[in-house]
Amino acid sequence: MKNLTVKKAAVKWIIAAGIGATAAAVLIAARCSREFADWFCFNVYPFFSGIGSRVWGILPFSAGEFFVALFILGVLTGLVFLIIYIKKRKGKRALALLDGLSWAGITAAALFFLVTFNCLVGYSRTPFSSYSGLTLREYSAEELRELAVYMIEEANKCAEAVPLDSEGHPIKPKDFSELTVKAMWGLAKDYPVLDTYYPRPKAVLASPIMSNFNLAGIYFPITVEANYNQAMPISSQGFTACHELSHLSGFIREDEANFIAFVACRESGDPYLRYSGYLGALTYTMNAYYSVAEREDYGELYLSICETIRQEFAYRSSYWAQFEKKVTFQVSTAVNDAYLKANDQADGTRSYGRVVDLLLAEYYR
Repeated sequence: MKNLTVKKAAVKWIIAAGIGATAAAVLIAARCSREFADWFCFNVYPFFSGIGSRVWGILPFSAGEFFVALFILGVLTGLVFLIIYIKKRKGKRALALLDGLSWAGITAAALFFLVTFNCLVGYSRTPFSSYSGLTLREYSAEELRELAVYMIEEANKCAEAVPLDSEGHPIKPKDFSELTVKAMWGLAKDYPVLDTYYPRPKAVLASPIMSNFNLAGIYFPITVEANYNQAMPISSQGFTACHELSHLSGFIREDEANFIAFVACRESGDPYLRYSGYLGALTYTMNAYYSVAEREDYGELYLSICETIRQEFAYRSSYWAQFEKKVTFQVSTAVNDAYLKANDQADGTRSYGRVVDLLLAEYYR
């Protein structure tokens, strides 16, 4: 009986090791060879992500959200059963512990496999700029100012066209999810590298919790879903949904996802998405210009933004300000920063702002 238990535990640990080793080998190969990463993203990733996005995309709610809840519940329940299991096996508790933890090992290996295949390899692929014909270079403060002026002009036009509620906030379209998917598929016609299956982005039921953790949206690679925070200002939701959807095309870097999201919103033809996209791009552009501009010049430029947008920016700031001092907000930000740095984005959370480099490259093309 003891030998049988040992064999069962050994088999499970071998399976876990095999799954984990396969994922690790793929990840190491991708980090060492961009050619391999590109081949993987064009030939292997679409197969795995296509299955996941189609299966879980059928559900009208976020499967990833429920997965997280079940995972936490499963871990807590598993610990209880593991303790009971070990206590009942006096004299064999070390073996019981090894056997009980084997299921945790298989689960961890499977999750690592899915995250690697559906996400991590994408950090090592050829940048989107290479497929879009953009040449990145150093830009002067004056060139950045010129981009900011252009963005303000376009954003002001969008503010005149978008339907607003009585408080001056944009009205979210009833077909919001369909519009974002349509925008991404429309962009894929100009950039075939983005041609993939896009499931509907899903609003997270526990969105207030996302706000506490400084999360506007999240791509969940285990279920291959694009999730967004429906509690945050509506003006941010369109841009965020397209950002998360862009990850499904295999472009995982945050600056590229921001750029793809902006262009998708801009070219969608929908007043709401255009407004959301331009506000997202304008935020990053003005933040970048603030770091190099004279205070007086920046203030003058900021005042050229129409009242509707300035009020929306103030509303956004006040919304997120209520969470900034919370431990969850600070810890989540630090974890995200460390995660990005571990995946070849040396500037961590600041990598989101590198979208301005792509905006400049497109503007001066």
